[in-house]
Amino acid sequence: MPKPYSVMMDEINSRLKGKVGDERAKEIRLLLKEIQFDVGDYRKIKDKLRRELKEIETMEQAKKASRKSTKTKKETPQILVIGTTNSGKSTLINNLCGTEIPVGDYEYTTTEPQYGALEYEGIKFQLVELPAISEGGWIYDKSTLALVYSTDCLLILGKSFEDFTIVLSELEEQNIELVEKRLSDGFAQTSPRRIPAFLVKKENLGFISYNSLKNVFVNDLDEIKRTMFEIIKPVRIFTMNSFNEIEDRPVVFYNDTVIVEDVVNKISKSKIDIFKDALILEGGPTGRRKRVGISYELHDNDVIHLTFHK
Repeated sequence: MPKPYSVMMDEINSRLKGKVGDERAKEIRLLLKEIQFDVGDYRKIKDKLRRELKEIETMEQAKKASRKSTKTKKETPQILVIGTTNSGKSTLINNLCGTEIPVGDYEYTTTEPQYGALEYEGIKFQLVELPAISEGGWIYDKSTLALVYSTDCLLILGKSFEDFTIVLSELEEQNIELVEKRLSDGFAQTSPRRIPAFLVKKENLGFISYNSLKNVFVNDLDEIKRTMFEIIKPVRIFTMNSFNEIEDRPVVFYNDTVIVEDVVNKISKSKIDIFKDALILEGGPTGRRKRVGISYELHDNDVIHLTFHK
């Protein structure tokens, strides 16, 4: 006996809740096999599931192709700026990055993701503004939600407690856990998804307590940049050339543990077999000098001079 449409939809929503990406696609395929009828309301349900499955498969293929074709995401941390309509997302990115994203005094000015870039303490950041979040909006906007799942950090912006309640509730509904620091193994993709985040608010708004997330005022641009840097936790290693000159740009890692071998693999992988030793200046040019081996653990701002067997 066929189940009523509303009962079937409740069961489907329950089974799909909290599932994203490949996991959600797998569950939809199971549902399509289990739903034997293909007429009337059941056909509508199956057509809806097929459309969502196709959309998920397209997004997953695009994400996999992007990871294969470029290292930009790995080398440039991405900060996603999210909030409700008229929360000031475009203005904030313009102030941080010197961009000219259009700003309007009407709702939903931004309809497509907008991009900006800034450099702070030797690290380049990509900032992306998402279209405004509304209550329940992500149920029908899977392409925007895919950007949230794949980002490295969330900057959640709001002018009121209601703004933050809407955004935080939507994130919870999508099974996204917010954490105060990146994971120890870099920008790991986890299930359920755990994303580093911080809250940016108006000056007159009281403290917002949520998962130990840091609160920053919207007009304190320097503190916003510092917070981004602290959450990403980069390890910057400066290399020294054969003339004992320290290169301006560091080699950057986003893992808690970095050893000399990691540097060799990143800048001269073909020479790993002829590595001899390395001279380290601890913490910068004036730091203590040490002659070390391939397994020596490095720290932020260390200077390294690699030597190889001829």
